Amino acid sequence: MGLKHKIGVVIPSTVNVSEAASSEEVAKWVRAAKVKLAGLFGGFTSYSAVGGWLSPTHGLVEEPVVIVSSNTDETGLKRLPEVKAFAAELAAELGQEAVGVEVDHTLHFVPPLAATVAA
Repeated sequence: MGLKHKIGVVIPSTVNVSEAASSEEVAKWVRAAKVKLAGLFGGFTSYSAVGGWLSPTHGLVEEPVVIVSSNTDETGLKRLPEVKAFAAELAAELGQEAVGVEVDHTLHFVPPLAATVAA
């Protein structure tokens, strides 16, 4: 049996687009993502990267990110709403417009929890 699918959460290191989050805050969310994905899928892999985008108000924004991902089978894909709920909570707590959730090389932007509920 192979785990053909991959689900990952991109943990940002900023608050409100341009303010650096504390290392403790980032570490808290990285750990929470590891616990969440390990609980849902049995394990995780994490790695550091640089994320960036072009903001209409801040220009080019680049930040260190940590990507926490898990491999899963077809059945595990049904747990994606739980991963997106986690990402929405993370986005709300860090004042992000959205947090990235990658599913099989497709990036989904999950808005903050309050925006999700209002939509």
